[in-house]
Amino acid sequence: MNQSESSEPIVVGQRVKVSEESVRVGAPIHAGHGHEPKIQLIREEGVIRAIDVTCSCGEKIRIRCEYP
Repeated sequence: MNQSESSEPIVVGQRVKVSEESVRVGAPIHAGHGHEPKIQLIREEGVIRAIDVTCSCGEKIRIRCEYP
């Protein structure tokens, strides 16, 4: 497989710069344009059983809640 066929992004070594600065990697965040994370509570019989989190990038995770 050559570089143009790869599904993973490839950064050519000559284009890499070393820095002590922190940088954000990924799509820019635009506040107020629907890019905020979303949280939904999943209830069963009035009890929160899970929390669904949808990231601004579209990734979704479910946090299950268990009570003693």
